[in-house]
Amino acid sequence: MARLFGESRIGANTYIGEDVIIGHPGKHEKELLLGKRFDEVEGATIGDDCVIRDATIIYSRVSIGNRVQTGHHVLIREGTHIGNETIIGSGTIIEDNCRIGSRVSIQSGVYLPTNTVIEDDVFLGPRVCFTNDKFMGRCEDFCLQGAHVEQYTRIGANSVLLPGLKIGPDAIIGAGSVVTKDVDKHDIVAGVPARKIGNVAMDQRRVQ
Repeated sequence: MARLFGESRIGANTYIGEDVIIGHPGKHEKELLLGKRFDEVEGATIGDDCVIRDATIIYSRVSIGNRVQTGHHVLIREGTHIGNETIIGSGTIIEDNCRIGSRVSIQSGVYLPTNTVIEDDVFLGPRVCFTNDKFMGRCEDFCLQGAHVEQYTRIGANSVLLPGLKIGPDAIIGAGSVVTKDVDKHDIVAGVPARKIGNVAMDQRRVQ
């Protein structure tokens, strides 16, 4: 059975799988959680025609658009906003206060840390790992800065992106890359560390 906290709202014709939790108290609601005052939790909002598969956990203050699908065992933390028609693969973790656009394809096992921005029509391959802490554990919440990935970018499997990077629109990052610097529009980068190896062909560009 699914479990709903507080004022969580589910849109029309949305499927909710087994062992799903919607509106779990966030870190801003710790006192409500400890006091078991679950009715006071703000809850999450899920749009119409979504598919939320088994064992997905969606925290309070999450907003999910229409026709979004999750795989199994997905975690979405508080304050995150997800647009319409986005796909989130099994085992993906999305931390708090992320912004994910519409028609984004997030494959299985992706990790998005706090304050990451993914614009519309981006593809994230399996096991892509973003980071947000330049000081590796010595940074307070206010200085955590995830990457900002602009529209139509494609990022290959097992790539790692360091904190605070800006990835320009319609860029391509090859599988297994470690991205340490900003990537410009239409650039193709690959390697460890990632370096520019070309440009997206004119007839394949979706942003001019």
